Amino acid sequence: MKRILLACFLVAATCTVAPIQRASAQVTHVSAADFTTQVNLLDSYIAAGNMTAANTTWLTVHNMMISILGYSKNSIMTAATPADKTTYTNILTTQRTIYSAVWALKTDLATNRTALHTKLGEFDATIY
Repeated sequence: MKRILLACFLVAATCTVAPIQRASAQVTHVSAADFTTQVNLLDSYIAAGNMTAANTTWLTVHNMMISILGYSKNSIMTAATPADKTTYTNILTTQRTIYSAVWALKTDLATNRTALHTKLGEFDATIY
């Protein structure tokens, strides 16, 4: 009798377990125009020697890049077809490569101004 009662409790316990909820991260789309505006602002601050404003703008550009990478990852996960998934995967791979190069250049904004602007322009070209 105890075994039957124990079995009933175990069955009841497994049936009443709440399902696990999964939250998806909010994906923000950054437009190429907005990104270009911030990159040009960053470049103008570096050219003017205003490194305080340049560093603040760099943080904005960096956050935009992170959002763009997240948007690309989301596009891969929600791709409608395998061909779309491949396309988005290729774009993300290119974005990551450029992001790595930009990250290396950000250590000295003034010295790397031209190369940084070029790489950020390449990253901008991958935004869809």
